[in-house]
Amino acid sequence: MFVLITYDVPAERTDIYRKLLRSRLEHLQQSVFYGDITEGQLVGIKQDIKSELIDEDSIYIFQADVSAAVEYTVLGAGDEPGSRFT
Repeated sequence: MFVLITYDVPAERTDIYRKLLRSRLEHLQQSVFYGDITEGQLVGIKQDIKSELIDEDSIYIFQADVSAAVEYTVLGAGDEPGSRFT
């Protein structure tokens, strides 16, 4: 399954989610992570997020059954997803 996860959290909490998500997903930009994972891995990520969540945090998870079902366009100077090592 393909997932895209982004977060909007207080600045002092960004490292918590960056470390949590970077271990399983590709870091695309600031607070945006994506990748192909299993449903079980997604359950684990959600559990880990819930254990860190406080009232001020907002986490958004988008998912699709297969990455081939997701189209994207890069405008401007952004790197193509998957083109850089993070």
